Amino acid sequence: MTVSDSTAFYQHALQQCLLIQTNLMQSHTLANGEKVWVRQAGARNSIWRYRLLRIAQQISGIHMLQPVPNLGGIPSLQTEAARLQALATAGVQVPAILAQQPNALMISHIGEHNLENEWKQHKHQPEILLQRWQLGLNAIAEVHKRKQYLSETFARNMIYVNQHSIGFIDFEDDPLSVMTLPHCHARDWLCYLHSGARLMQEYSVASQAKALWDSMLHNQPQEVHTIVVNSLRKIRWMRYFTARFYGKDTLKLAAMASYA
Repeated sequence: MTVSDSTAFYQHALQQCLLIQTNLMQSHTLANGEKVWVRQAGARNSIWRYRLLRIAQQISGIHMLQPVPNLGGIPSLQTEAARLQALATAGVQVPAILAQQPNALMISHIGEHNLENEWKQHKHQPEILLQRWQLGLNAIAEVHKRKQYLSETFARNMIYVNQHSIGFIDFEDDPLSVMTLPHCHARDWLCYLHSGARLMQEYSVASQAKALWDSMLHNQPQEVHTIVVNSLRKIRWMRYFTARFYGKDTLKLAAMASYA
């Protein structure tokens, strides 16, 4: 299939998918057996994740955890397309843009399991669990070395490709539009820690995970290191909030606080 044939195939497939799509983001299997994802413009996308970050920011006072403004709809699709293109050009593993139009975007499928699922699957296998934790740390560091940044760097948005590779999804907003690059990098680290610290604690590998985190953070640029450390110091007082009645939002921050 030539490039022009391929372009026409995916553009036609996008039109067909939109005829049956019922959600803003939905997977489809094309006539050639390929699995793809189609994101359709809507009034507001993924509002639940902004609630999650807003709660975390309000409780902790950590500015970097504040949600990045996102108007949803067509501007959100344009942002995602631009971010995917920039990251792919830099050599970061992200979905390929297969077809697009003003109100929809078709992207490739890069893996079945996200990193959070991998952690849960191997919660009784400390060696593998910690390897997956380190894999996530390495993947973020590699993105930053390429002078790029991510967005909602939670483990659910990090796709486990294989034991050597992680891919990234979900780029509806652009942190660099409201903060500096070092702050974007610090935000990536804090989002990752927010998604994983509590699970590492529950799976009885907290001390080993912290040692790997400390080693990685120590090797980051001084400005990024300082922003992360100062952010975590703000919630150091929360490290004793370990009782379940505090609720999962507080417990996630309490687990993060133990890394201060």
